[in-house]
Amino acid sequence: MRRFGPVLIATVAILTAGAHAQVHDPPLFAAFKAFCVDTGASPDAVKSAVEAAGGKQHGPPGATALPDRITVTTWDITTGGHSMYVTAGTQQVPPIQNRPEENSNDCIVSSFVNEDASIEAIRNWVGVPAAHISRGNQIIYYFAYQELGSARSTWPADKVAYDLARVEGRIWLLVVIQAQDGGSVHLSHVLAPNGS
Repeated sequence: MRRFGPVLIATVAILTAGAHAQVHDPPLFAAFKAFCVDTGASPDAVKSAVEAAGGKQHGPPGATALPDRITVTTWDITTGGHSMYVTAGTQQVPPIQNRPEENSNDCIVSSFVNEDASIEAIRNWVGVPAAHISRGNQIIYYFAYQELGSARSTWPADKVAYDLARVEGRIWLLVVIQAQDGGSVHLSHVLAPNGS
């Protein structure tokens, strides 16, 4: 045993160092977390995060009036060696018939190379089953979830519970697009009626 002591100690040291080595997230997933998740998709917070990471605004901010008012700003950024666009904005949907006004903050990250590893990581991150999957030349995953603290769960089936989650600002939508030559993730936070 005495002869194996130094080998055992060296092996333990190597394994311990390996256990502490940082595992990096795939590029699109890392950008999604940094620019959309960590900012709560708030346009001002997205702007600060993207510009702090070296992003450059891609043209002037834009807005549409029909069918719903949407304001957006887009930045060019390179992260993890991948060129991406980050877009942030707000959508304002006026009340119609019995439906109240519904506004949202939106954050979109688009990459122009294969992002299969990131798509898988995002699907694992959301932790709820897709509400719908559309398959064609690209695969589009639609997720509808509520967030309470850091826990995500599917939308409440009960209307009263859903309305409470909406009033409390816990309703989120996530659309993930997977293509052979790119990927995109769109996070939308349905704002509480008071805009928070």
